[in-house]
Amino acid sequence: MEYPCHRCRASVEEGTAFCPHCNAPQIRVATTEILQPSSEAPVSQEIPHTATEATSSIDWSRALVPATWGALVAISLIVTRLAAFGIAMLAAGALAVVFYHRRNRGASLSAGAGARLGAVSGALGFGILTIVFAFGTAVLHTGAELRQKMLDAVQQAASRSSDPQAAQAVEFLKTPQGLVVAVILGLILTFLAFVFFSGLGGVVGAALLRRKDAR
Repeated sequence: MEYPCHRCRASVEEGTAFCPHCNAPQIRVATTEILQPSSEAPVSQEIPHTATEATSSIDWSRALVPATWGALVAISLIVTRLAAFGIAMLAAGALAVVFYHRRNRGASLSAGAGARLGAVSGALGFGILTIVFAFGTAVLHTGAELRQKMLDAVQQAASRSSDPQAAQAVEFLKTPQGLVVAVILGLILTFLAFVFFSGLGGVVGAALLRRKDAR
């Protein structure tokens, strides 16, 4: 059996080592390249996702100033009557969280931490407002006016009720002892309202900032 020479293409008998015409070697070993699968798995290049996690801890050494500023803004709104009491105290808690966020870059507070910071801002606001009213009572002599307004409000409420105890409560409030009791109860209720509304505002402020940071 003959086959053509790979160099000169002349007929060469099978088994011949060299071509009789061009002396080219005819015995060739065919080598096949075996592709070895790479043992190294392809490394997936993942883009790190940096998400700001909400923290429940508060650096109180850096939180008192934002809480105070939030309280001052709320008291200013109340005194100037630019906002109702509840709205002003909600603003106090929310602003305390916003100011804390700006003072501590990257600090994202959880709902509980926002509520605590807002409650502290409300407590500070209550203290500031108490000082303002005390100053007005002592220096501007507004105590009698405030007492009369309180009695008028109680009498209006008692006039809507047919309960004889309501009239007795009005008469008790007209006494010095009744006035002290009314002032103490009023301070307690006002303090609770400050803390509650400001804490709620802190929750809202923390939620809005977390949503903003997540974008």
